[in-house]
Amino acid sequence: MRARSALLAAGEVALWWAALLVFWLMLISTVYPLERAVGAGAAGVGALVARAGRRAVVRR
Repeated sequence: MRARSALLAAGEVALWWAALLVFWLMLISTVYPLERAVGAGAAGVGALVARAGRRAVVRR
């Protein structure tokens, strides 16, 4: 993977992560530190799955 491709992949994952974290925070009523940590972890997993899914569709 070239440097530009790696940077674009990291940027895509970061954007997915941020969007999913904001969505998570909108759905919960009170924001405690533990809920932020769980949301950040879940958003990270979701971002990686979203990138993998998009790559699987685009590569065809």
